Amino acid sequence: MKKVLAILTVAALSTVSLFAQDMESATALYNEGATALNAGDKETALGYFEEALSQAELIGPEAEELAYNCKRNIPTLINAIGKELAAANELDAAIAKLSEAVNKANEYGQDDIAAEAEALIPQLYMQKGNLALNQKNYAEAITCYQKVVELNPTDANGYLRLGQAASRADDIDAAMAALTKAAELGQKKAADKEMATIYLSKAAEVLKAKDYQGAFDNATKSLEILPTPTAMQIAGTAALQLKNYDAAISNFEGFLAASPNARNADQIKYQLATAYEAKGDKANACVNYKAILNNPQFAEYAKHKVENELKCQ
Repeated sequence: MKKVLAILTVAALSTVSLFAQDMESATALYNEGATALNAGDKETALGYFEEALSQAELIGPEAEELAYNCKRNIPTLINAIGKELAAANELDAAIAKLSEAVNKANEYGQDDIAAEAEALIPQLYMQKGNLALNQKNYAEAITCYQKVVELNPTDANGYLRLGQAASRADDIDAAMAALTKAAELGQKKAADKEMATIYLSKAAEVLKAKDYQGAFDNATKSLEILPTPTAMQIAGTAALQLKNYDAAISNFEGFLAASPNARNADQIKYQLATAYEAKGDKANACVNYKAILNNPQFAEYAKHKVENELKCQ
């Protein structure tokens, strides 16, 4: 019986000795981490804290305080490393590290660290998207901006940039959807300008292809969003070809009112005179033909109209 008790006593002492060694090892690892952190070596410190936590969790309740201290340090360090990567423009690595910080912070109940990292991630996706957009890598830009609005559905600038990237990738439906959302969220002026430009570019494109109805429709849509002399010119030119003289006159008059000193003002007056004449408005046709009598490009034709055909007074 005494022999059995002796064996049990030795076993108990061995267990206590092993526990003491484990605690000593875990504490030493933690202290190494603290030393590395004080020296500014975050990566090394993180490794020590993670290893110390692993050992503390194996030890159990006796190492609870040590585990707690490790858990306080680990998400903070991961977040700090992520921010350093972001500052060095290592954006992919920074996003991965900050995402890791969010997960660890949530796991360890550090809401402040999780919130800080979560706020930084969409900013980095925006930065990545801007770089891709500037490099005309529109597919990459779209992917990044989609991530921005996925993470922050109220980011008006994210939707604006998504619309711009989609527009340049010729995905007009996606561009309009994103720009409409941007306008709803407070970027109306910039979004309207972008949408008007999209319609205007399309109008100019189809006008060259002599798709006059398409040119008129797109120019009109552009004008409904943001009136510009260029859109008025295209709409007027297309309307004239479509024999929609009232629309042609309205747009040409609007162009001249907005840009009276434009280089092509005489060209517009010529087209305007043509529209008035086709409509049967002799008086206004005469006014506009007379206005271009001193332009060598139109003088001969205008003089013929004024003196011979319309017999303007």
